[in-house]
Amino acid sequence: MLEVKIKDGNFVDSEGYILQLRGVNLSGSAKLPYKPDGTTHFDQSLSFHDHRKVSFIGRPLEEKEASEHLDRLRKWGFNFLRFLVTWEAIEHQGPGKYDLAYLDYVERMIALAEKKGFYVFMDPHQDVWSRFTGGDGAPGWTLEEVGMDIEKIKESDTAIVHHFQGRNYRRMSWPLNYQKYACATMFTLFFGGRTFAPKLNIRGKNAEIFLQDHYIEAMCRVAKKVSKYKNVLGFDSLNEPSPGWIGKKNIGEFSGLGFGKIISTSPFQEMFLSEGRTVNAHNAYMLGFTGVHFGRTKLNPNGIPLWQEGKTCIWRQHGVWDYDPNGAPMLLKPKYFRQYRGREVEFYSEFMQPFIKKFKTKIQSVQKKFSIFIESDPGSLDIDWEEKPKTGEGSVINATHWYDVSVLMFKRYIPWFGVHIFKQVPVFGRNNVARAYEDTIKMIKDLSIKKMGNCPTVIGETGIPMDMNGRLAFRTKNYSHLEASLHRIISAIEKNFVHYTLWNYTPDNTNSLGDRWNEEDLSLYSIDTPKSIDEDGGRAVKAFSRPYPIRTKGDPEAISFDMEKSMFKYSFRKEGDEIPIVEIFLPEVHYGKGFDVLVNAGTWKYDVKKRILTFKGEKSVSYYGITIFPVKK
Repeated sequence: MLEVKIKDGNFVDSEGYILQLRGVNLSGSAKLPYKPDGTTHFDQSLSFHDHRKVSFIGRPLEEKEASEHLDRLRKWGFNFLRFLVTWEAIEHQGPGKYDLAYLDYVERMIALAEKKGFYVFMDPHQDVWSRFTGGDGAPGWTLEEVGMDIEKIKESDTAIVHHFQGRNYRRMSWPLNYQKYACATMFTLFFGGRTFAPKLNIRGKNAEIFLQDHYIEAMCRVAKKVSKYKNVLGFDSLNEPSPGWIGKKNIGEFSGLGFGKIISTSPFQEMFLSEGRTVNAHNAYMLGFTGVHFGRTKLNPNGIPLWQEGKTCIWRQHGVWDYDPNGAPMLLKPKYFRQYRGREVEFYSEFMQPFIKKFKTKIQSVQKKFSIFIESDPGSLDIDWEEKPKTGEGSVINATHWYDVSVLMFKRYIPWFGVHIFKQVPVFGRNNVARAYEDTIKMIKDLSIKKMGNCPTVIGETGIPMDMNGRLAFRTKNYSHLEASLHRIISAIEKNFVHYTLWNYTPDNTNSLGDRWNEEDLSLYSIDTPKSIDEDGGRAVKAFSRPYPIRTKGDPEAISFDMEKSMFKYSFRKEGDEIPIVEIFLPEVHYGKGFDVLVNAGTWKYDVKKRILTFKGEKSVSYYGITIFPVKK
């Protein structure tokens, strides 16, 4: 494969072509152990807490099936992978004990991806800290090292875990763990341990230093394995980082994000909940950041503390709260995480950015060409980067995630309704929704241009639930609403000419288990897709397998695709004296029966096997427009 460099906000290959990178996250089930099977729907009572004896070999791809899946992705037109690894997969055995067999497996998968023609960036993935706090990412021993007993998480009600709750699990409730004690405390320690928990040392180091050092070293182990491969562009610094409780205005109040029915607890309530005190928490119906209360739910009714024998709440140890003479919990410092030494703290500049710089330095000490893909807390645009790369050194890439949260959380597609995530407003009307989506992507791209040194933009995650509208597609065998929903997302990205990796491709997805994690089901592929829909197992194929300019020698101007008519338009300009050339992928689902091409000048030829149309311009023409549409038969 050709090497890729960063130039003027673009990915440019060694032959001088501007690239369009379109890909997928591989994969949703990579968050979970392969052995024993970590599918969160299953009761894992006998294996869950034995967290040192797991294996992630086979995630994201079973080796014997890997070629088949990568070939399918290439057939659909993808050329880019966000390859998931987790800290737990690498260092589950204990601090400093690395799963060497897993690291060898990762290298084999990257080598195969290179052979198949995929560019890759590595994604150290996490959601709500770890599997033991309702998500994925960090090893179980990270919680144990700060004094928590992970076997008491369930009874202490300090995390929402799918397999504990079974059929009582509320769909898309896992993000609420960002407000729960175990997850919020770990993130606060990870980013702000020296500031907010200076008394907490682990094996001679402050908790922040200990946790960050182990995380970064684990990823450096991966970097060493993949450093020689030209297709690896770099590393994500950390998937969807959370500030924990850093910056909370008042820890006596609930200030989280929620959708539908939830149980709301303030950070203070979570603190004394962790010490085995019962909490009568408010039930609420939330729409984003606003909601109404309707009754209460008793949490931790049996009075089970989260802590190991002899341990207590970290924040009580630091004087945030204590008990009054009658034994009732009292909040002493409601703004503890908001103010430090008389001033308000700022999460990104004071905590997140120093971590990214530390991560970048360490990864680039392994391979200086690796770029660092940066994202901030989802739903915000708190990124800036003034550092310019040194000669031969990888850049930073804006890898912000974007979803329409109304579609994601409610699992419903309404053609005339959407949400502008950054302005936090609902949007009504088809055209207004399209404009809001385009504006959202423009805001992300403007961040890259104005605050990150004109770096490339990759939408690191976006996608739709395939089980939306009450699993309608599975019942009716009609996937048109899925195609429409995904098409309006990708169209907005195309109009801003940025890159993306869709969430996600899960090789072992089924209609009943989805992506095998917390009842999510966003995979473009499923074992259960009827052959009448797509013989390759694709879902919403018309939307994601679409024409696009893979490589352009020239300056891209505009791109659009009418999915219903299968009409593709692309315009670009000549750059300097070089004759323009463009290679366009034409998917079978839209052009399998043939196509016509309209151009204002130049010539083209078509490679049937690769499904690539190559256009070559003329010396005397500066501006080009190409229109491609299917032949009617």
